[in-house]
Amino acid sequence: MHRFRRSDRLLAASLAVFLTLVVAAPALAHEARTVNGYDFEVGLINEPVFVGDKSGLEFFVHKGDAPVAGLDQTLKAQVIYQGQTRDLPITAREDAPGAYESQFIPTAAGPYTFHLTGTIEGKAIDEQFTSSPTGFDEVKDQATGQFPVQFPAEADIVAQAQAGQNAANQLPIALALGAAGLLFGLIGTGLAITSRRSPTICIH
Repeated sequence: MHRFRRSDRLLAASLAVFLTLVVAAPALAHEARTVNGYDFEVGLINEPVFVGDKSGLEFFVHKGDAPVAGLDQTLKAQVIYQGQTRDLPITAREDAPGAYESQFIPTAAGPYTFHLTGTIEGKAIDEQFTSSPTGFDEVKDQATGQFPVQFPAEADIVAQAQAGQNAANQLPIALALGAAGLLFGLIGTGLAITSRRSPTICIH
């Protein structure tokens, strides 16, 4: 009797540990969608993703329980960020049938959209997948994951450098205009002095 109770306790403890590990494991934050009878899961590689991380598009396609192969030949992909677009070459993962990816480095934080077009077994596909709370994560600013010191965002550094470069480019123009203004001022002053010193000619 005690032996069975001990076994039950061991089984319950093992189950509790297993459930704890499952809950603690990171979830795959991808958007799941069924299109023309095919199950898609689309998101970013290695989520969560921070600005400057090597990441990119990854997606998985199944029909029922069977992975769908050959889509690197029949589908095209684009990444969209605030109206900017870039074509993404799709590569099939050799070790994972039905899995595809296209790597790139996100350089700005915020939501990204992936646009997939083409055909699957002759059926047309034209779908967009955008970062959302119920889909895949947005790209995060590096400062979000930095401790104890938070460095400025790369976009801010680039913007400040560009502003400094623009100011430096405008400096010669400003100096030239200032020199021209000074020259015209001196000429005007000289003419005024000359006119005052010129003798008045009287005609009798």
